[in-house]
Amino acid sequence: MKKISIKDLSTATGLSRATIDRALNGRGSVHPRTQKVIDAALEELQIGDVPAALQDVPIDIVLRVGRGMIAQVAGSLTALGKPSIALHDMYQKNEVEMLDQVRALCADPSRPLILTAKNSEPLRAELAEARARGKRIVTFVSDLPHDTRDAFVSIDNRMAGECAAFVLGGLFGNRGARFGVVIGDYAFSCHEEREMGFRSYLRAHFPGISLVHEARGEDSYEGTRDAVGQMLAAHPDLDAIYNVAGGNAGLADALRMAGLAGEQTILSHEANHITAPLLREGIVDYVLAQDTSAMMGQALRLATLPSLPAESPIHHVDFGVYTRFNIPGFVTPRAPVLHG
Repeated sequence: MKKISIKDLSTATGLSRATIDRALNGRGSVHPRTQKVIDAALEELQIGDVPAALQDVPIDIVLRVGRGMIAQVAGSLTALGKPSIALHDMYQKNEVEMLDQVRALCADPSRPLILTAKNSEPLRAELAEARARGKRIVTFVSDLPHDTRDAFVSIDNRMAGECAAFVLGGLFGNRGARFGVVIGDYAFSCHEEREMGFRSYLRAHFPGISLVHEARGEDSYEGTRDAVGQMLAAHPDLDAIYNVAGGNAGLADALRMAGLAGEQTILSHEANHITAPLLREGIVDYVLAQDTSAMMGQALRLATLPSLPAESPIHHVDFGVYTRFNIPGFVTPRAPVLHG
């Protein structure tokens, strides 16, 4: 039988060597879907069917996400060691800048594109036209209409919102608790779906709980700090806050500035170098998170396969609920240096 190295599997799947090592040697927990991707790649390599991901395929990754997630993606790509993958960090770029970047990259239909962006009509038109010319497009974390992409990789965002309601509702029951919600922007479908899932589950199962304020933080430190500060000034008696978006450092500083750190129950998204210290300090109580490296590995695989699977183009990855007591192993202690 052909000997397959961890490096071979890392290149084939887009997963980090640490994740591959955990899966092969039982050194820690690995999500079932991640294990399935590794097993499939191992089988392909052993029979000599070299996946396209092994080839030096130029790929563009354009992400408008928070600082924690972009650092995780950058770290996983550094570990992968594929210089043909270009990461374009679009943090806080406006829609004109996003459209200009995507339009420039869509000029070459041979380069697959992995994308996180707001849903806007000009962007949709650009992507649909590029797909018509044969460009492979994979949306990541936040989806776009089906005619603009070939596949979508994310957690199930509506289910994540329902999970948040299940956790917080279970803590407070129907005792008249008052909750606040922090969103980034409804133009991100992931934010909209999480918030919808949260509201609908509370209405169905915890009608005594009131959602009294919605803060819009635009996924940024400053925007979230200011929006949450205004929410706390208006409602200092909130029992819990659910942050569907990024900007967790700003959320924490707003709580500190209001003298309310540790007073409310806080549930947010992502386990990374920003949220892990907040969990340890007791400022954030729960995070809903996935292994971003594994999720990006799935996106890279779908971007480079010669043909896509016949099943649904929506590919959900597993997520978990984490606290200070079970911070996952995929969290790195510090962010890698970002270039470009």
